[in-house]
Amino acid sequence: MGSPSAELNVLESARPWYQNGLQFIFKEALPEITQLENAGSLQKRNLPTATSRTRDVGGSSQQQGRTGQPSVSVEPKSSFHQPTPAAKPSRIPPRSKPSQNQERCIPDASSWPAPWSTIASRVTSRLQIFWTYSQLGQDLSGQADAERRKLFQSLIGYMGLPKGAISFWPCTTWDGNTFENRADIFWKGVKDYDVKFVACFGDQTRSIIANEAPANAASAHVNDVQIVMLQDPDFLKTLPAEEQQLLCISLLRLPLF
Repeated sequence: MGSPSAELNVLESARPWYQNGLQFIFKEALPEITQLENAGSLQKRNLPTATSRTRDVGGSSQQQGRTGQPSVSVEPKSSFHQPTPAAKPSRIPPRSKPSQNQERCIPDASSWPAPWSTIASRVTSRLQIFWTYSQLGQDLSGQADAERRKLFQSLIGYMGLPKGAISFWPCTTWDGNTFENRADIFWKGVKDYDVKFVACFGDQTRSIIANEAPANAASAHVNDVQIVMLQDPDFLKTLPAEEQQLLCISLLRLPLF
């Protein structure tokens, strides 16, 4: 019945089957039995740790593992070998990048009245967001406030976006004495330039372009456009740069580009 030392390598759970002669019945299906009976020669070979596969006539696979001392085991397909779970998809899908052949259609600058025509001449296909505030009509009329200009230059640098990604777009005009609300032209520009984000500075500005939005809202959606509500520039300009940036940090969370 082979070398007595062969039984030293038999698993205790399989020993009764081995001693009852099943190694002879399944000898052809289990070529490892021959190796088991020749345990003495196997020890001389000093086989390294490895995993080999043998396939029967029906095409089923069997794995033979060796760790440390030589051992033979036949493992059926079971739940012990679970497939690696697929990676979870990202919660935020990657933003598709338009090809160079799909440039944004830029309206003719001359089609806009002043002061929008001046800004429209500088709008590029990189445009991602409009910034607006109620005093913008005055700042574009030649009576610009130096502190507001400094404020917005600082915030634009803080955003770190490519040139042309941000454009100011007025919601008012200024005749030298009074403001005129022009939400109609503002929203036409949002539509024509296909802008999906608007930075709204000040509650007065909110009442012009998004009167339905609550005064204390952090953001609102109008016509599928996200409007981010921020402090009035005349208040922001009185603060240190660090506090200005902190109050405008919501702009950094927008999925631009």
